[in-house]
Amino acid sequence: MSKILSYFTLLLLLIISTVACRPKTTNTPIAHPAEINYTSLGDSISMVAQQALMGQLMRAMEEGGSTHAVNFCSERAIPITDSLSKKYNCEIKRVALGNRNPDNRLTAADQKIYDSYIQSLEDSIVLESKVVEQQNEMLFYKPIVLGMPACLQCHGKNDEINPATRAAIQSKYPEDKATGFSMGELRGMWKISFPATTDN
Repeated sequence: MSKILSYFTLLLLLIISTVACRPKTTNTPIAHPAEINYTSLGDSISMVAQQALMGQLMRAMEEGGSTHAVNFCSERAIPITDSLSKKYNCEIKRVALGNRNPDNRLTAADQKIYDSYIQSLEDSIVLESKVVEQQNEMLFYKPIVLGMPACLQCHGKNDEINPATRAAIQSKYPEDKATGFSMGELRGMWKISFPATTDN
């Protein structure tokens, strides 16, 4: 009797261990377009992009000052945002009225958001992210306010920019419009374009 009991006890333990070691399956529902919080998603992605760019930019400044940082931006900034765009299945850009790269100039839709941020700054209203729905995409915007003194080394007034840095900017960006800024001003915007999703 004790042998039979031991046998069933061993069998029971074997069954329990087999079930416990079996990989768990989860039925996570695919988000319906109406359930996607594009504001939250855009905030998260723009934060990742900001940290990636600023981390490497500050490292470039430590290695060779603001002149080296200009070279970094011209060579590495777009590849960084492009790689993140592929990772998150969206298009990540920084757009501005005072753009440094001509590819980052404002579209008509961007201009409306940009103007609203300028007005909010003038009215001392806190700037918040915005989402605009278009026919084939959802556009997320997040303001970029100049808030670090180090940024003035490349984007400040003429007398705040080192001559060598100014020469590097003119060499890399002949059509540059991204100088003359002061602390607290609107430098530009993060713009993230999400493809429209459809039900099947």
